[in-house]
Amino acid sequence: MHIPDSAISPMTSLAAGAAMAPIWSLAGRRLGDSLGTRRVPLLAVGSAFCFTVMLFNIPVAGGTTVHPLGGVLLAVLLGPWAAVVGVSVALLMQALFFADGGILAYGANCLAMAAAMPFTGWLSYRLACGRSPSPWRHSWAAAVGAYVGINAAALVVAVMLGIQPALAHTPDGRALYFPFDLRVTVPALMASHATVAGFAEAAATLLAVRWLMAAGVPLHDAGGRAARPRSDLAWAGLAALLALSPLGLLARGEAWGEWDAQGIRERAGYLPPRLAAVEERGWKGLAVLPDYLSDRGPLLYMLAGAAGAMLAAGTALLVGRAARRRDDPAAPAPPDPGPPPPADGLPAWLATPAAPDESGSDDRPPLRCASGRFLDRTLEFLAVEAREVLFEERHARTPGVLQGIDPRHKIAGIAALLLAAGLVSSPLALGVLWGFALLLARLSRLPAAVLLRRAGVPAVFFGAVAALPAMLSPVTPGPAVLTLWAASDLSVTAPGLAAAVVILLRTAAAASLGVLLACTTPWAGLVAGLRGLLLPAWLAAVLTLTHRSLAVVSALACDLFTARRSRTLCAPGARQGRAFVGAAMGGLFAHCLALAEDVHAAMVARGWAGEARTLRPLRAGFRDAAWLACALAWALIALGVDAVA
Repeated sequence: MHIPDSAISPMTSLAAGAAMAPIWSLAGRRLGDSLGTRRVPLLAVGSAFCFTVMLFNIPVAGGTTVHPLGGVLLAVLLGPWAAVVGVSVALLMQALFFADGGILAYGANCLAMAAAMPFTGWLSYRLACGRSPSPWRHSWAAAVGAYVGINAAALVVAVMLGIQPALAHTPDGRALYFPFDLRVTVPALMASHATVAGFAEAAATLLAVRWLMAAGVPLHDAGGRAARPRSDLAWAGLAALLALSPLGLLARGEAWGEWDAQGIRERAGYLPPRLAAVEERGWKGLAVLPDYLSDRGPLLYMLAGAAGAMLAAGTALLVGRAARRRDDPAAPAPPDPGPPPPADGLPAWLATPAAPDESGSDDRPPLRCASGRFLDRTLEFLAVEAREVLFEERHARTPGVLQGIDPRHKIAGIAALLLAAGLVSSPLALGVLWGFALLLARLSRLPAAVLLRRAGVPAVFFGAVAALPAMLSPVTPGPAVLTLWAASDLSVTAPGLAAAVVILLRTAAAASLGVLLACTTPWAGLVAGLRGLLLPAWLAAVLTLTHRSLAVVSALACDLFTARRSRTLCAPGARQGRAFVGAAMGGLFAHCLALAEDVHAAMVARGWAGEARTLRPLRAGFRDAAWLACALAWALIALGVDAVA
């Protein structure tokens, strides 16, 4: 069920890799929280098991084959996040050393088999077993999850292959990569996996779960604990599987969709041009043992499988230990603090130290005696946000050109400049608008560092999301400036580079103008100006109260976290920190509700009838009209420069 490099376009590969990047990052973080030190070898065994069971090819109708994957077994044993890591490692070893799948399609294969399969299978397993403590119930629930998981992976693969003719094709409608659309891929893959591969996966998972439970290995979140999980028996079972791996040679034929160029030509009647180019010139990893040496006899096939299993196990072991080392403290961890301390006494863990764990298991996440990084980052963020609210008001009261403009005219002028920034497409015209924004910042005594930090950094970050894809040849065709992947004609084009520059300049100019408006206008004046431009009164009141509540709640949250840290002897780990942040959010939400009621009662008691009033009434003068004329003139200049360019 692997997706070959030549079967999908580079854009599909990039999209799948981008989708997997946050999943891999989160899996690495969760792995350190959920994986005990003594269960790290089980991650290595599970990754090697996933590699090994893929050697067992099973014949199906049509002269093709299927094989189990083992991802749901790893999720049942260690949790879905550990399964993401274990299956990803197994797929990486296959792509890098055995030319199975491919490096370019690695993200797509992981999205199907390392993400979709473990999570759907784990959810089905939990729904099927419920809270039953019965080992048989857990075993059969794992089989159900395995059946659902492998079919979910097959569906993802079928969709990614089936959309290729629509994404990349010649003018006459012929596909550039995989030639069969969804009407062919979905029935073909789902039929073989629903009738054969699903039951094979369920049977393998059922037997493996029964073997592991008999060996004393507890399942993830199943309520069981073992003093020392018998990973030696798990290794023995893996060795038995490797000894039986030559049985996979009895099935002739390739898996559906994993054909080479000649196989595609025979089945489709033509050879897609870019598929042929990638097949001929694309890099397929190191290919140390291509196709597991299946053409050289059963013995070498078994030895190649054993080498791959050991590679997968070793890599997974290193990843698991690295994740544990990141969260484990250098010194022995203190006992679990347990429930919250009473209001009038010491914490229970300080008054009565907990007895050591008799079982010897260290599955419980340790408590770190260093500053909690999660709480520190949260505290710093809240403090910065509270300061930023006051920072804007300070600069809005500094004498300057824009500070003295009537808010209504200021908003209208900035809106005209923003409209011009959206209409022009010439870098020179956008540079004119951006230069005008920098000039206004200078005349308004707004430090350039503030403007670059608050407008430049977000503009580069968010603009890059649209600018980077626009540079590539599949999005903006044209002469190549830099070739990224010769086999698939993926390159940075000259028109794409120009389009990316325009996107970044437009984003920077618009963000700079918005920051100028926010930093040179007090919030009350900004809302009053919007009200003068026919903003509804209820919306103006909501904006005013929201802004003020943000400052109050941010300061309150900052005090809350400071009090928490000053009363804690040992800072918690990431999991305890997240739990405290969640509880604090609930408490702050309740405080906001009570504060809103009090503020509304105070406003009504003081005669508020729905219309907000300011201490300084808005009055327009000659300077306001001159500003508006200057802003409109500059917007017209930018439009004229764009027309000439």
